Amino acid sequence: MTIFTLLSAALLMAATETVPADFYVSPTGNDTAPGTAAAPFATLEHARQAVGERVRAGLDRNLRVAVRGGVYELNEPLVFGPEDGGTTEFSVTYAAYPGEQPVISGGRQISGWTRGDNDLWTVELPEVRSGAWFFRQLFVDGVRLPRGRYPNAPELLRVASVSPDVTEITFEQEMDFGDLGGKDVELVIYQNWSISRDIVTALDGPKVRTRNPMGWIGHGWTTTSPHKPAYLEHALAFVDQPGEWHLDRRTGILTYKAAPGENPNARRFVAPRLEQLLVAAGRSGAPVRNLRFEGLTFEYAEWPLPAFGYMGIQAGHYGTIMQEQIHVLPLTLAYIYAEGCSLERCRILRVGACGIGFEAGCRDNHVVGCEVADIGGNGIMVGWRGKGVGMEGIGNPNLSADWHKPEIEAPRGNVIMNNYVHRCGAINHGTVGIFVAFSADTRITHNLVTDLPYTGISAGFRWNQTPTSQRTCLIERNHVFDVMQMLADGGAIYTLGLQPGTVLRGNLLHTVHRSAYAHGGAPNNGVFFDEGSTGCLVEDNIIYDTSGEPIRFHKTQRENLEWGENSFGAPPDDPAFPTTIAQQAGIEAEYRDILPDALR
Repeated sequence: MTIFTLLSAALLMAATETVPADFYVSPTGNDTAPGTAAAPFATLEHARQAVGERVRAGLDRNLRVAVRGGVYELNEPLVFGPEDGGTTEFSVTYAAYPGEQPVISGGRQISGWTRGDNDLWTVELPEVRSGAWFFRQLFVDGVRLPRGRYPNAPELLRVASVSPDVTEITFEQEMDFGDLGGKDVELVIYQNWSISRDIVTALDGPKVRTRNPMGWIGHGWTTTSPHKPAYLEHALAFVDQPGEWHLDRRTGILTYKAAPGENPNARRFVAPRLEQLLVAAGRSGAPVRNLRFEGLTFEYAEWPLPAFGYMGIQAGHYGTIMQEQIHVLPLTLAYIYAEGCSLERCRILRVGACGIGFEAGCRDNHVVGCEVADIGGNGIMVGWRGKGVGMEGIGNPNLSADWHKPEIEAPRGNVIMNNYVHRCGAINHGTVGIFVAFSADTRITHNLVTDLPYTGISAGFRWNQTPTSQRTCLIERNHVFDVMQMLADGGAIYTLGLQPGTVLRGNLLHTVHRSAYAHGGAPNNGVFFDEGSTGCLVEDNIIYDTSGEPIRFHKTQRENLEWGENSFGAPPDDPAFPTTIAQQAGIEAEYRDILPDALR
């Protein structure tokens, strides 16, 4: 046998060699198959069931599911309980097959477009007409498309006056679109650090009436008042620029404005159907343990507008009246009573609410080397998500009585590290890249957070110095920039309340904007220490190119914090700029391949 023959045989063997795993899944598989490399399962749900049988029989080693490349369209969220994960000793891992890209999708592809006049293309969706489906997001080739809006971005309306019940808003501009009531048209108003969003019930010239009061009533800064900017969204009459679209709930007609020469049938349109993609839910005393996901992409999730609208309070929390219940945007990937679980090198993309979140009872979980992008709300959340009432320090004192839970429930020891978090707040603009509150020992390190309408990293959610479970949070060596693009009263990093043992160290913070449309007099800063911020160590941080001062205090003071050396104001070309510290911020070398070339 010649050397050439031996080499050829070796190469052929390497090309066909199977990666060892306990089960295999492929979009071309079959759930009646045994789940082997040669005969894989078709769905992740069936793989979960097969894994569960092994777990119940008792694990004596790690278990691995190899997920082949392709799109897995879900009919319902993947739900994992304690019986689907590992143990304190052994793990259960769902990992992308090497060199392949599995995509877990909550969306549905739309095709069959018909051309009309003025480059308007339509497709009829019977499920929409029947009431079985309605969506508020649409994507083409992975890019979010804007719903028709007035005025076209970046222009905005201006509030002239507001009725006493805050349901009739008169604008400075006249509008001639006829009656828009009953047509799923939405009014969006920029408050200061949040937005309000609700259905329009009538339009008459400059006057717009909404289904609910436009604001968190009882709190002036988050309630509509004169001079605040706004826009209208989702009327067929607003569809006048390429890329805009409209969905008629009554007829099921989806309309898309194409660019000249564009044929939508040659492109991939996807609309989301599911609101969540993955839930790992244990219970007190029986958590989901050691469940790992590696190299998977999760994409397309819907967020329906609640019947009472979205009246933003702050960072994805919303309500109606200040003394009534507060709600939190849902999580696309939700963990509850989970311990030792992880997401590594995963992508969470194109969703309507929040991306990833660790709720009650979550301990020692990791999100590492992931991309979280094109998110309607917050990118990543860590903390207890109870439903409080009012807001202590502003109004009713019951919020943290609901949220200051026993130690067994407060999340602890969770790690958010080396992630690329960008383009969050795509729908509800007053949301943030990474949010942590009512948790302990959280590590937020070496992340790159950018391209946001509001704050980059937000820590704490109590408006005074009353003790809560929020403590010992490490916010270290993150690179946060190009934030505060729309709203006001925030920063690259934002803190609230008493946080004993919390450390802000070695963060690189810059390019903090203030839009011409940002309402109110409050500036935007590198770090904003808001009400009650106390107990933090602040050292080795670098802040420059901020629209406001590098740091700001509101209802707290410098003496409430511990200070080391920091660099405030010196740009990179200044001899005093701490280059070595700056180079250590952001994503570490092992994970920089998740970044676009321009950011590596």
